[in-house]
Amino acid sequence: MIRFFFILTTILLFCGLACSANSNSRTVALLDCTVRNAEANDAELFSAEHLLKVAGIPYIKTTDVYVAIDYGMIVTSSRLQSSTLVQAERDSLYSYVFSGGILFTPIVTDAALYNLFGISGEQTSTTRYTMRFDTVAANAECRWLNDTAEVKISLGRTTYPNIFTTRAYSVQNAQAIAFYEDSSIALTRHPYGSGKAYTLGYSFKNIIQNNLLNNDFDAQRIYSNGFEPTTDAVILFVKGIYTTHISYSAWLHTSPYNTRSSLLITHDVDATTAFDTMSYYADYEYGMGISTTYLITTHYINDDWLSDFYNASSIPKVQYLLTKGHKLASHSVGHFPDFDNETIFPLGNTGNTTITYQPYYANSGPTAGGSVYGETEVSKNLLLADCGTTVRTFRSGHLAYHDQMINALDTLGYVFNSSNSAPDVLTNFPFRGRYDRNSSGMLSQNVWELPMVISDVFSGNPISEANYPQKVTTWLDVVQRTQANYAPAVLLIHPNRMYKLSAEMSLISQLPPNTFICDLETYGDYWRSRDSVQFTTELFTDTLVITVPSSLLPLNSMLSLIVDNGQSLSLLKAQDDLGNPLAVIQAPWNNNDLIVYFTTPPILSGLNQPDAENDFFAAHVYPNPTDGMMTLEFSCSETSPVQVDLFDLSGKRVAALLNESFVPGQHAVHFDLSGFPAGMYMFRVSDGRCAVFKKLGIIR
Repeated sequence: MIRFFFILTTILLFCGLACSANSNSRTVALLDCTVRNAEANDAELFSAEHLLKVAGIPYIKTTDVYVAIDYGMIVTSSRLQSSTLVQAERDSLYSYVFSGGILFTPIVTDAALYNLFGISGEQTSTTRYTMRFDTVAANAECRWLNDTAEVKISLGRTTYPNIFTTRAYSVQNAQAIAFYEDSSIALTRHPYGSGKAYTLGYSFKNIIQNNLLNNDFDAQRIYSNGFEPTTDAVILFVKGIYTTHISYSAWLHTSPYNTRSSLLITHDVDATTAFDTMSYYADYEYGMGISTTYLITTHYINDDWLSDFYNASSIPKVQYLLTKGHKLASHSVGHFPDFDNETIFPLGNTGNTTITYQPYYANSGPTAGGSVYGETEVSKNLLLADCGTTVRTFRSGHLAYHDQMINALDTLGYVFNSSNSAPDVLTNFPFRGRYDRNSSGMLSQNVWELPMVISDVFSGNPISEANYPQKVTTWLDVVQRTQANYAPAVLLIHPNRMYKLSAEMSLISQLPPNTFICDLETYGDYWRSRDSVQFTTELFTDTLVITVPSSLLPLNSMLSLIVDNGQSLSLLKAQDDLGNPLAVIQAPWNNNDLIVYFTTPPILSGLNQPDAENDFFAAHVYPNPTDGMMTLEFSCSETSPVQVDLFDLSGKRVAALLNESFVPGQHAVHFDLSGFPAGMYMFRVSDGRCAVFKKLGIIR
């Protein structure tokens, strides 16, 4: 009788999958086991949902096993233990996989499910520190794991005697597709009937949520200026399972329009020298058509840490940034090194002003009179009052991360926070923070984290005029590796030296093709829109139909989808959930994929192929380098006051070479530079609206 029931269930389920093969079978069901497993919080569910959202694949969320088995792939939010399912639900999962379903679960301890997963037992340990994917055995699933740092990921630092609990599986019929450093099996794949069941030896919480909260046993292998993709590798692996088993699968792209990755340029303005030099960065970026983010430290206090450099003379310099199309953000009031000390910096209360909030850092500290609300509220309100701009982004000084910072940012209306190092939290993709930096804390309602990955801060060997080209090489390596995952890269440069501007120019001129360059807010708003998008696909032989809910229309113009092997389709169409057709534009992508837009993407040639030598009035300097005489050729479209200045790479102006008005047309001006010492300089040409920078060498 039991055997008859199993066969009947299998037949009915197979028929159901076949009948829905063009709808539910192409969507993932996230089976929420939070209540079933009596979990104390939603950290496991959040982690699984974050995984699917970053992967960009269509999914629904349910607590009902019988709803989940109607979909082509099931991901359980957490472990399947002996109390998670009743016997009828276990039977349904056996039938589901046997009939072609794909099941992925983190941790299986229910012995009644061992046969489904092809395992015979599991052994726990708290001293396994790495996991290595077998990219040969799981070649299809590992399609995006093409970097050594992705193939072997870090679970924790060996300086810890114990980290989180991992499970190693003993296999019967399953295939081992990932291993811990002790050669025990971390991940298995079991072909069962027409489907497959996968199980991982640790929870989503331990590889996603805890990493994002930086509660990760110092798993990072580098703090910044490096590629650390532990969390992203697991996400990309699960996405690889989906694309392996769903033909013509589609997913939301992770870079705007048709770009391959994004470079988000930020500047921390936290010293007098930065206020003096930042306009040159702003001019260069404006001339390149690039908007960047300037994070301003509003240090109106004169203490033993810093002078009161945010004052009546510096505010116009900040206002100037807005005239060049850049975004302003808060970099705190005090830039205090002990901001992350919860004892020294209480959360405090709202209602702070420059009169009532007077923190002070004496000699070697600690800071007196500081609070989290004071640092975040006063700086935000000052920039609004002085510059008339709404501040939506925050970054703490020194990236000192206070546990209650998100609480304050959320309350005060901030939308973005860039106070994390991406390698430190083991992801390059945006994510939402939690109150009290705790997995039990409330998920932030508004604030998205945009972690920084490359910067001008190098420990042990600081960036300098002599070595900045080598630092640019490091930046480019990171950008290229993040681009392989279509991930963003956030760059931080303190705009206090001209050679750092040279470094920025050099980086931009060498970026990989199709890199989207923007400020934090532009990419952040794109990602927030992406996070809210739902879609489904249906496949009719070789015609794919994409359906988007009408409530989401019109979509953000930067959004696009990738269709796996889409160039082999006979037809691709899009519609809303009412059946109304949607116009789409499609173009080749990668080998045989398609990229699909819902609006015509702009021509991004200036961003796709950045070139620091292109500018609005085509200034040209030769010979370069020069041993004395130099010629500047340029053209004006209208009568313009042209100013030419020479700077050394520390940012000091060494000469004002020209300040005259020129009529429209082509011009050539000659300069004698024989009196200047040999070395590298920055040559700035401005017409009052925009400035162009050239690197100039003087030789002897």
